[in-house]
Amino acid sequence: MGRASLSRRVALFTTLGLAAVWAGAVLLMAAVLWSEQDELFDQQLVETAHVLLPLVSRMQAQAVVVEVPQPDVPMDEALLYRLVARDGRVLRQSAQAGRAVLPDPAGLVPRRVVEAAGYRLYATPFNASGHALQIAAPLAERREAFREGMTGFLLPMAALLPLTWLIVGWVSRRSLAPLRELGAEISARDSSRLDMIDAGDWPQDLMQIAGVVNGFMARLSQALQAERAFATNAAHELRTPVAIALAQTQQLRESATAPAQIARLDALERALQRMRRLVARLLQLARADAGIGDSAVAHDLAALTRLVIAERALPDAARLDVDLPSAPVMARMDPDAFAIVLSNLIDNALQHAPPGSPVQLRLRQGAVLEIANPGRAVASTDLAGLTQRFARHGGDGFGLGLHICQQIVSAAGGRLEIVSPAPGRADGFVARVTLLPPPDREA
Repeated sequence: MGRASLSRRVALFTTLGLAAVWAGAVLLMAAVLWSEQDELFDQQLVETAHVLLPLVSRMQAQAVVVEVPQPDVPMDEALLYRLVARDGRVLRQSAQAGRAVLPDPAGLVPRRVVEAAGYRLYATPFNASGHALQIAAPLAERREAFREGMTGFLLPMAALLPLTWLIVGWVSRRSLAPLRELGAEISARDSSRLDMIDAGDWPQDLMQIAGVVNGFMARLSQALQAERAFATNAAHELRTPVAIALAQTQQLRESATAPAQIARLDALERALQRMRRLVARLLQLARADAGIGDSAVAHDLAALTRLVIAERALPDAARLDVDLPSAPVMARMDPDAFAIVLSNLIDNALQHAPPGSPVQLRLRQGAVLEIANPGRAVASTDLAGLTQRFARHGGDGFGLGLHICQQIVSAAGGRLEIVSPAPGRADGFVARVTLLPPPDREA
């Protein structure tokens, strides 16, 4: 699982904090509600007892047989009463009081509310007739009232938690949008794009970060420019001396007769040829870093491919299995840039393919170029690094060819894909370039 985004973390921890505060508030409210409810019920219990005492006492004195009307309610909801004498005898009681287990009447202290046997009880003082009324209310009724009150409060409050999560998430995403924009702007920068980041109307903190990043990119741009200028100048300065040295070596090789001298001249010629290729790669790298690739008009890639292949040495061209469509394949790419990409991909395929084995070159409509070669497969963990500068995978190359191709194709708005092993095989290597075809009106 990937790491949570900053906005998600803010929403999560803010919601958890609010949930903790909410839980504390609920507990406090429950304690207050229980206390206030008990106080209210006890007050009603006391008032009811004092109201009923004269009525029941008079009925007892007049020997009235009729009971005080009692509604037919369950025992856990019924309000019970007992009329007691000074000696503790129960003189009269409600119909349901006989079915309840109540404490000894003589043990109840007047004017005090007590809790016993699942009831809340209150006893009045004795009146002039020597009567006292004891009244009992079931605790189950109070608990049910408490539960209903808390449920009515908690249900809408509980619905606020997911709503809070959504609101805080939305607020955090909106608030952190400039931070994501800054991250996207930084991610878009690479060695070919080091322009300054426009902080715009971002918050002050992000403007400071953008300023630091801009300063870093300015220094990095200066360093890269100095490096590129040195490499370009060095390549230009070396190109003529290397060409002269190579020509002189070839002339000496033609006039040499001694085997030892011929061997040394052959080795020198190979070294100069390698240096010449390196100089050419460095010049191509300088052009790739300058952003060569895009073109204002479309060009026929099929015709350009034929020209590049025709310019190659005969042994190399003989190994190429070329499949070009008869119709033009149009794409907006600079011809020189396409020639550099195609030459580098062909050189890479010929270099890593077994000696004498063919290299397949396919150009399809839609501006898709594929160059495949047999050979040992490249591990999937190494594929992504092959387009990095100076990344080498065997052979005697310089680690610049695929990097140059990647830079140029990206500048043209295309995509370079490398696949190994080749589709449907256990070995091989495929380089696929997909360019953007021109609009239909220009095709």
